[in-house]
Amino acid sequence: MGKVRINLINSLDFYDKCLLGNACENSFRYELMKPMKTMWDYLNVPLQASEPNGYDVVMASEMLGIWTPRKSIQQVKDNLPKLIESGVFEEYQGVISKGIDEFEKIGYSIPLEEINVNILLGDEDSQQIQVNKGYSGFGGIPGYIILMVVPNDFNKKRLKSALAHEFNHNVRFTFEPFNHGDVTVEEYLVLEGLAECFAEEMYGKEFIGPWIEDFDEEEMEYSTEVIKEGRKIKGFGEVSAYMFGDEVAKKQGYNPVGLSANTGYTIGYHLIKQYLANSKKSIAQATLTSTEEIIRVSKFFG
Repeated sequence: MGKVRINLINSLDFYDKCLLGNACENSFRYELMKPMKTMWDYLNVPLQASEPNGYDVVMASEMLGIWTPRKSIQQVKDNLPKLIESGVFEEYQGVISKGIDEFEKIGYSIPLEEINVNILLGDEDSQQIQVNKGYSGFGGIPGYIILMVVPNDFNKKRLKSALAHEFNHNVRFTFEPFNHGDVTVEEYLVLEGLAECFAEEMYGKEFIGPWIEDFDEEEMEYSTEVIKEGRKIKGFGEVSAYMFGDEVAKKQGYNPVGLSANTGYTIGYHLIKQYLANSKKSIAQATLTSTEEIIRVSKFFG
């Protein structure tokens, strides 16, 4: 496999058109999202619904917390300058290249011809964005990374780390594909723990994401025990209750299991930390290790 191309979708041009009043929902679909069509096809999301107000890429984007032309243009006026000031449009390529280098060091040539990066404004009204202190991402389909941001003082310093997190998902899924219907709690714990430990390795613990909570010893023990009991449970809906906690589970229609916010991300992070300590492997090597072996060697659940 040759060198991986890193492509940036020209979101800035789209937002400039929005500010001039020259962009609409179709511009969003065919200028901003059509370059990601392979990703959306994989997720069974059409660029344009067959019926008015049907499920399509605009609706799916809103569900993810992405600003669309259906929302107030004032959000673009307020947030675009701050997103540009963050430097992420100059730094994204260095982040992905640095990540690729980490895997080349261990002899893994990432089996992708290109990685497409789409840096987007988040929607201020999105609950998902609010919960995550103004930013989130999606790297679940190899070759595609979305970063969505409502820029603020907290997240502007963490955007490189967030890109590194999503890049790790891209690589992980080239090794161990993700199946929403069959995913287990264990697999999801490992997936998110790997991504955040990779981002931490690249950019430092001070830029860790807000999805890693600072549990005290009692809550850590309790949460670990609850997840240990449910770690073989399958299915994205059921697993989500363990990853996101009771509050999100209730709002999204999942059955709560007695956990606080972001518990799965926090436990996954500590699980991977323990695996790295026990195995003496690098985080890049760990990313290319089966979930089963990571759970066994970590001895996290005893």
